[in-house]
Amino acid sequence: MGSLTLFKPNFPFFASYYRRLFRTLLDIGPIRLKRRIVYDIHKFFDSFLPSNCSLALADANNSNPGWRPVLRELYCHGLHPPASLERPLSSIRFSFLQQERQLFFPFSWNDSSWPRLWQFHLHYFDWARDWLEHALISKSWSFDAIALEQLLDHWISANTPGNGDGWNSYTISLRTRNWIWLFRCCPELISSSRLQSLWQQLRWLQSHPEHCHGGNHWIENLTALALGGLQFFGPDAYSMHIRALYLLEIEIKTQILSDGGHEERSACYHLLLLDRLVELGFAIALITHQRPSWLVSAIRKMASWASSVRLYNGQYPRFNDSPVDISPSLDEVVSFAQIYLNQSHCSENNFFLTSPLRRYLASSLFSLPESSSNRRPLTISPSVLDLPATGWTLLRPGYGWELIFKCGVPCPPHLPAHVHSDQLSFDLTYFGQPVISETGTSIYRYCSDRLYERSGAAHNVLQLGFSSPSGEIDWVEPVDVWGSFRAGRKALPRHRECSHSSDQVYFAAGSHNGFDSRGAQHHRRVQLSAASSDQITLIIEDSVSTHVPLYFRLWLHLSPSSPTSLLNSLLIDASSALDVKTFWQPTWFAMGLGHRLPSQSFCIIGFLPSGDHLLRVTLPLSVAFLTPS
Repeated sequence: MGSLTLFKPNFPFFASYYRRLFRTLLDIGPIRLKRRIVYDIHKFFDSFLPSNCSLALADANNSNPGWRPVLRELYCHGLHPPASLERPLSSIRFSFLQQERQLFFPFSWNDSSWPRLWQFHLHYFDWARDWLEHALISKSWSFDAIALEQLLDHWISANTPGNGDGWNSYTISLRTRNWIWLFRCCPELISSSRLQSLWQQLRWLQSHPEHCHGGNHWIENLTALALGGLQFFGPDAYSMHIRALYLLEIEIKTQILSDGGHEERSACYHLLLLDRLVELGFAIALITHQRPSWLVSAIRKMASWASSVRLYNGQYPRFNDSPVDISPSLDEVVSFAQIYLNQSHCSENNFFLTSPLRRYLASSLFSLPESSSNRRPLTISPSVLDLPATGWTLLRPGYGWELIFKCGVPCPPHLPAHVHSDQLSFDLTYFGQPVISETGTSIYRYCSDRLYERSGAAHNVLQLGFSSPSGEIDWVEPVDVWGSFRAGRKALPRHRECSHSSDQVYFAAGSHNGFDSRGAQHHRRVQLSAASSDQITLIIEDSVSTHVPLYFRLWLHLSPSSPTSLLNSLLIDASSALDVKTFWQPTWFAMGLGHRLPSQSFCIIGFLPSGDHLLRVTLPLSVAFLTPS
């Protein structure tokens, strides 16, 4: 699907670029800027130095200190490496991000014609872990896994240290973890060259930290080092493990918010990091028989947060970058965490752990019930859940309805990589199925589609715009997103509240300072009322106070399963506005990275003179139009 014509840059490019860049750098701060400069200079020289020199500078050219005979509980007796062929495979197919490619041996692991994220997935070796999971279930490898040993050795020979995305700190973090589980579950995969490469990658990662980025990248680095250091003998490996744990404890205290959410305010990255911490916790318990109290506490807080934002069907809010296909399912991760925390109420009625590797880790410490696909559905009582640090409010009036409202700090000032301009946005679901829902995230590559998905126009918000010298409307973004992973000005919440009354009226409200510099203020209240088994009424009230005339644009994005007739009964009260019009816009609904479904978005647009205004939208919703799963 092509780019939306409604999304056009409407500002003097260079002036805007440098203004945004200055604000972005200001928020990053001098310490992180210095770290980033050192990191980039290091990478630049690594790409030109001979591999031996690069390894020497990273203190990674010494031989590995020896593989420790630990985690014997994971040995899958009878699971031998995939049967090798008399003649190596000439090619292999990989499919990531809805794109399939056939690679002919010997192939380059770095190709400028590939999308970079696709190339990253190739280097992750997550596909090898998938092959392992299949083998653990079926006790035999899939056909593609015949090439596993060939690919391990080909990666080592084709990716010289310091060159290409294979030696990016993030890809090393994911790949080393996957190699460790391959070697632990199937020890016959181990060879001296593979162990040597694993050790070199870990040492390289230790000398090329991503603490300049922070966030999920830095935690991925530290969990990989803490896990990797446990796999080898000697003081160097022990020091790697202890140092990574020390830094991880500090970083967890910084990154995990008071309500248990992760500072990037993305549910999928929260789950990904929680899964990493639980996996590390099991490895530490099995190898050293310790359970660090700070790690247990962090896992408990993060698991509680994840459970609280769980929607009826096990999905979660889609705010910020949150593609559903980059993390395990919420139920899988929460079950994994509950077992680590030794919560006895993780019974067969709510137990959900489908990954055989996670089951192997968990069953090494605890007796597990049989995983059942016929679990009893969870019931969610009518409630209002407020997560002030995360900035989310969940209204649950009952009968399967859930509304998620966003008003809070959008992201850490120094880390805008995954933030969207979605202040005061909301999503509405029925038994977990999206009814009115933002576009979501389907792409990370810099392009107009990426800019659109991060913009206010892709969310259920009220946008305010001003006439520009060119005659076009300059739609203000409260979070000034730009580039693929950048943001300049970041609106902060000014006021937020939520409650419910005895007559089944549930509401959330808030405002922010994102329009102050333009002489306007915006306050939004969203309300669900008269909940019943077959109908509910959604009311959106937008109060705008402005010293100058401006335009407004209110978006309602329907999910692919919601017909346009859902809005037939919509009522608009905008008596103080001028030239009010409505229209439908073809858009899309992101099912994951590289995966979209066509959908329709409804827009109300008009003009507001200076003064105070109240825009009210009333929408009775009938379940006759909806089909819960």
